[in-house]
Amino acid sequence: MKVKSLLTVLAACALCLTGCARSDAKDAYTKGCEALESGAVEESRTYFEGVLETGYFLSHAYRGIGLGYMMEGDYADACIAFEKSLLELQEESEEFQRDVSLYLAFCRDLQGQPEKTMEIYNQLIRRSPDPEVLFLRGRLNLRNGEAKAAKRDFDQAVSMSSDYDLYINIYHIYDEMDRSGDGSGYLEQALAEASRHEEEYYEQGLVNYYLQNYDEAKDFLIKAIRKNADDKNAIFLLGQVYLSLGDVANARAVYNDYTGTEGMAGGACNGLALCDIAENDYESALAHVQAGLAEDPGNQGLLYNEIVICEQMRDWNGARTKAAAYVARFPTDEAGLREYEFLSTR
Repeated sequence: MKVKSLLTVLAACALCLTGCARSDAKDAYTKGCEALESGAVEESRTYFEGVLETGYFLSHAYRGIGLGYMMEGDYADACIAFEKSLLELQEESEEFQRDVSLYLAFCRDLQGQPEKTMEIYNQLIRRSPDPEVLFLRGRLNLRNGEAKAAKRDFDQAVSMSSDYDLYINIYHIYDEMDRSGDGSGYLEQALAEASRHEEEYYEQGLVNYYLQNYDEAKDFLIKAIRKNADDKNAIFLLGQVYLSLGDVANARAVYNDYTGTEGMAGGACNGLALCDIAENDYESALAHVQAGLAEDPGNQGLLYNEIVICEQMRDWNGARTKAAAYVARFPTDEAGLREYEFLSTR
């Protein structure tokens, strides 16, 4: 699912405080956000506790504290902080309340409390149904063995969204449960939808890629790039198609062409790291990831592949720490959750 990064969420909150609070509370909150984003959890907690002492912005401060506990894997204390954040709501937006509720649901789920997690999703959907929450509830229903309820949620979600990634994420959930046959139906729906729009070449390439129709995917992506030479989604996916075809040389050539292009350097470095991984050259892969993060610190693909590379290099502590930070930034990312759950047992 597409979710806002932690930095985006925190920055939005900081904006809403401007001009509305005592300067000491605002300054402490801003410093807490900056510390949390840099991974300095203890430092951030000190700042957020300072905000609480002022009596201002309690809901925001408790959320910051909760995010810190979540990054540390302390889900029980994270739940307490998020619940306090919801109790202290004043004039916060519906979006803020929704975000805190989703963080709370995430922590409840990892604590092995599916009923409480489901209750949160039900409340959010009753208040205002949206595709992301319906997807999350469908995922939980499927994991709980409620296949019919899951399908109802997934069907309603795709009926409300034009996001092709949603179809793909639903497929991944079914595939994870060894029910890829059920999930492939959603990919076929996505392909049918994209085919109705003749020039949605990228979308048709994307769905064919997940259907493992790599030659068809390549053809559509080349058309997309001919139509728009700056279509970075199509460019980077074409590289992945070449990798899936075992053509590392062409994949590397695609990515090398964009390492110096403004706004594309991070994605290009991520692609080169994927090429290195395909050739089992993890030191080079890590170097490409680090170079990419220097250009694009919040790049989700780079942050995820950094975890994978650390795993392959048997740096379990490093991988675990990076995975905890990753799921705090992207709490509904399926691949990240799977990595975090795996690493928590190492």
